[in-house]
Amino acid sequence: MLWIPGLVGAADGEYAKLSLDSVPVFRGVPFLRNDSAKALSVNEEGERDSLKLRTTGSKTIQVIVGDGGTEVNQELHLSVQGEATPGVFIDALLSDVGREAGEERTATLQEVDEVHFRVETENLFLHLGNMTWRENTLGLSGLERTTLGVAAGAKIAHSQVRGAYGFDELQHVNSTFNGVDGQQRGYLLSTGTVETYVAVVPNSETVYLNGVLLTRNEDYVVNYAGGVLDFKGTLIPGSQDEIRVEFDAYNSRGLQILKAADGNYRGKNLWLDVVGFEVSSDTARLRRNTWTENDIKLLKQDDGSTFDRADSLEELQRPWMLRRVGARARGQLWNHLYADGEIGYSETDTNTLSSHVGGPSGRAFRWFISSDSTWNQRYTPVRLTIAGDYLQEGFLLPSFQGTERNWDSYTLRENWNLDSSTISGSLRSDEISLRLRLPASFFLGSEWGYRRSLSPGENWNSSRARAFLLHHTNDVTGEISLIRIVSENEYGVERYQGRMQAETKTGFVRPFGYASYGIWLKDSDFVEKDRSEKADAKSGLKFVGDGWSSQGSLFGTRARTGTSMKTLEDSLKMAGFEHSAEINSRYVSFSHMLQYKRMDLDTAGASNSWISEESMHWGTGNSPFVGQASYRLGLTREVPYVPIYKAVAAGTGDVMYDSLAGVFVEGVDNGNYVYEGMGRSDSADAVRASSAEMSLNWTFVPRYLGISHGILRDLEFSFDGSSEGRDTTGKTVFLPPFWRGTLCDLTSGILTGEASVLWNEPQNRGSIEYKIGAEIEKRNTSQGYFENRTWHKLDGIYAGRAKETWELIPALEFVELETVQEMDWKIYEVTASWKRELPLHLYVIPKGWLRKGIGHEESGKMEAFLRQGSLSLGYDDTRSVRVSNEFSATHVSTEKETLPYQMVSGFGKGVTFRNALTASVDANEYLSLGLSYIIRFGSAENGIFQKLSMEARAYF
Repeated sequence: MLWIPGLVGAADGEYAKLSLDSVPVFRGVPFLRNDSAKALSVNEEGERDSLKLRTTGSKTIQVIVGDGGTEVNQELHLSVQGEATPGVFIDALLSDVGREAGEERTATLQEVDEVHFRVETENLFLHLGNMTWRENTLGLSGLERTTLGVAAGAKIAHSQVRGAYGFDELQHVNSTFNGVDGQQRGYLLSTGTVETYVAVVPNSETVYLNGVLLTRNEDYVVNYAGGVLDFKGTLIPGSQDEIRVEFDAYNSRGLQILKAADGNYRGKNLWLDVVGFEVSSDTARLRRNTWTENDIKLLKQDDGSTFDRADSLEELQRPWMLRRVGARARGQLWNHLYADGEIGYSETDTNTLSSHVGGPSGRAFRWFISSDSTWNQRYTPVRLTIAGDYLQEGFLLPSFQGTERNWDSYTLRENWNLDSSTISGSLRSDEISLRLRLPASFFLGSEWGYRRSLSPGENWNSSRARAFLLHHTNDVTGEISLIRIVSENEYGVERYQGRMQAETKTGFVRPFGYASYGIWLKDSDFVEKDRSEKADAKSGLKFVGDGWSSQGSLFGTRARTGTSMKTLEDSLKMAGFEHSAEINSRYVSFSHMLQYKRMDLDTAGASNSWISEESMHWGTGNSPFVGQASYRLGLTREVPYVPIYKAVAAGTGDVMYDSLAGVFVEGVDNGNYVYEGMGRSDSADAVRASSAEMSLNWTFVPRYLGISHGILRDLEFSFDGSSEGRDTTGKTVFLPPFWRGTLCDLTSGILTGEASVLWNEPQNRGSIEYKIGAEIEKRNTSQGYFENRTWHKLDGIYAGRAKETWELIPALEFVELETVQEMDWKIYEVTASWKRELPLHLYVIPKGWLRKGIGHEESGKMEAFLRQGSLSLGYDDTRSVRVSNEFSATHVSTEKETLPYQMVSGFGKGVTFRNALTASVDANEYLSLGLSYIIRFGSAENGIFQKLSMEARAYF
């Protein structure tokens, strides 16, 4: 089980689940987004200018006209924020990008259409449009839902009321699954559900690891469009750890209406909360847009059986309704006696159109009383705490839970020896705790709790007793606990367990540790006194210095089970170590994380897992040797990411498919696709992938060593390389591929590197740079793809004459490609250009290009010779106007009718005349215009190809 120093749950020694120490204090306007802006509004008049109403945004229109049609894209962003009149604040947003919520397909979450208008005062607020409505003040019920509608609220003295009404197309998803040893990234949120693909509503997820609530962007990140969960830092779940995720997903067939209202009172010693909400299917819209007359007839006659719909391929979903109300009171007496009580009601209708089908309903109660509301018992030496709850069967739902989650699966299994999957009937829990404050910040206490199902004849209950000694200061925390649990589930289990943990929070050396040993005795009709045992231990040291820290620990688990002990699935031995370090200084920054785990199971045998990640950066702007390096081992189980290309009108895109090489080529004139980003392949299954990545780039400048004479003073050396390997056949990858043979044995990967030497003429009249590089890539495609490229390139620049720049670039490239067929070729090319700056910000660039390609394919020899001459005329005032027109004539001679795009840069056999005109104008700081016009014709072209692109963007 994953144990993290500093994260202690309620089961680890503290049953005072709600203390006034942790209750937020009521200050200011509870629904004002920017309290600092509100505070500034009461300052001097001269300081109020920054709060005046400000309008910002942009409008973009892009029109692309090609041979096959026209593509029109437009976006509008409008934001209005600030103080409209004294004490009245406005926040309005209009984002129209032509993409509705739920249509994101690529790994980088793309912006979607959104509109809202919000006005606030100290006592009132009104919100129209998109919003996320949250109800998180109750312990038994809760709600967080993205919707489109209206919300309003008012505050009078210490009271506040709010209400909301909205529409959405969502479904709430609960996903529970175990971690994978050695895997930190790539957990599919749909794991543990019947959903094969989900589009997650951004920021709607709640993630628990072993019952502990995690923090978004600090403990984990979610790729919403891909539906993938990645843990961060040293959080690495294992196979013994439970991951529970609750989130909203877009569902075009799920049309719902949200109605919600709440009110609260915040007094000095009394807090009151009343909450009610209803989520139901929007039957009016479903009648208009989704259901047929036959569907409505079936729904009205529904008796709970399966629908017979021979005329439809989709399952007919029943319109449903969930209604919940709750009230909570929290009070404090004599500054320390604290009471918290709550009542709730839930009602569900599984088909709102049928009078023959209903749904479960039930009530729930929760109570908590403490003689001292503070954790460290500031007021009384003895603290008595009584807590409990009662939930009727109709109230038990996996969704819409509140802040108190006493009945989640992990808590029941780990602390009560109960299986949540066998729950039936109403539930009741009672807990009592007595704690004595001792000198030197020690606490001695005991507690007892009982949980049970109230169904007649149901044998599902557990009794838990615990005695503990706590020590808690700002420097050190520690705990020793003795636990006895007696439970009845499918069989009777008696557990005796001892636990202790300690952590030092300050100082240079900070030791920490955790140990647990438990014995399980099972008694059933088949086996008497079946004995199982489990031991967990983890200990380590953390060193904290000035600008650096290092932490290392050893951990292990040993479990021995009986013949049929189901709570411990298998006898196992597990051991491992983990280490992390971080260094931050002026010249060097370094981060490191490593975890190794070895597990030995009776049935599966021994297995190893590990994960490692290192990164390093060194040097500053004036350092002679500057660079960075990174290394990572990874294990994931997810659907692979692939490039997403969207089909557009013929000729209006910049991506084409090269059928000869079997790849998409980007940056072309006449394309039928556009690149949208990396996305998940919906048709592919999740696979186990072991990967390793490494990158290194550096620059060495000898003159920063103080060399002031000789050729070394004018030289710069650099290298940029990376390697990545991925295998999905069951192999475990330790290192990325460094050779072609190693890459061939993997599923996919890429190895690339380029070294260069740059010589700068001492008087800055020119430079010469030589580059040598290689790239080997293997792609996991249906037809296979393996490419091996090496290249040499020399770039010479002479700028010794005023307003003139000469450039000569000879290059040599070798390519071997195995895809639809095997091909290889080598390229000899040279480019020469001369740039002359003219008066009035004009310039002219004549350029020549020769390219010779020789190669072979399965059908014979490939050979092509490309000759191109071009002339560019341009205007650039370096401020607002840039215009360039390039006319080129290209002749390709070859005996082949079709050649790989890479070999001839997309030019066909014969002559191609191409004219490209580009212009951009920044009229002022509020308006920019852009235009691009390309025309191609000649014997190598199929007629005349024209492409016109225009874009206008206004800022306001």
